[in-house]
This record gives sequence, structure tokens and C-alpha cells, in this order.
Amino acid sequence: MLPLFQQIGVLAFGKVKPTARRFTRLLVGGAVVAVLGLTAYVGLLIAAGLYLAEMLGGPLAALIIAGVTGVCALIVIAVIQAKNHRTELKAEARQRAAKARLPDPMTLQLLAGVPALIKGRSLLGAATIAALVYGVTRMQNSGRDYRD
Repeated sequence: MLPLFQQIGVLAFGKVKPTARRFTRLLVGGAVVAVLGLTAYVGLLIAAGLYLAEMLGGPLAALIIAGVTGVCALIVIAVIQAKNHRTELKAEARQRAAKARLPDPMTLQLLAGVPALIKGRSLLGAATIAALVYGVTRMQNSGRDYRD
């Protein structure tokens, strides 16, 4: 019986260990890439600062590098805000579409009485529920595709 459970475990959870290893490798690799990228960025800033310091002087070189870095930060902030705004607009559109798919208030009141009809389990109750479901789906044009 134990070998059967082992085989079921391998079938059900066989990909857990490789996925965990892949995730660990991805995490460690991402950390190494982040450290190397930051090192390269700092080296670039130092090199640009030294080059500009020779040409223009130390304080002016520091101001130029700070200004360029600040402009880059503002660009990143603007892009992130634009993407967040677009995401909000999409979420609002989804909410409006979901509200438009709701049945009208009268149908909702009829549907509120369905549990009482189900408790009776009569043939009349089943026919009424079927008619309600049919009517609601017809009102919402369920199953029709108007795309060309």
C-alpha cells in the first residue's frame, strides 16, 4: 500500500521540488544581477563625475549628475503613475461592465424568492425556477455573440 501512496505523491507533487529549485535559482540569480547592476551604475556615476570634474570643476559636475539622476527619477515616477492610472481605468470599466450585466431590480426580487420555492420541491416550483432562469438568460442575451 505504501508504494501506491508514494506513486500517487510523485504524480501529484512531482513538480514541487523542481519548481522550488527553479525559484531559488531565480531568486539568487536576481540578487546577483541586482548587486552587479548597482555596482556598474555607481561606477558609471563616479566615472562621469570625475570626467566632468576635470572639465567643469567638482561642484558643477556634482550638480549636473544630480540633475540628470533627478530627471531620470521623475521620468520613472511619471511612467509608474501613468500605468497605475490606466490600471484604475480598466478596473472601473470592468466594474461598470459587471453592473451592466446585473438583472433589473424586479428580476432580483423574483430571484430572492427562489430559495422558498426550492424548499417546497414541488413540480410547480421547479417549473417556476426554470422559467425564471430562462427569462433572465433571455433578458441578458446569454449565449449570443454579436461580434462580426
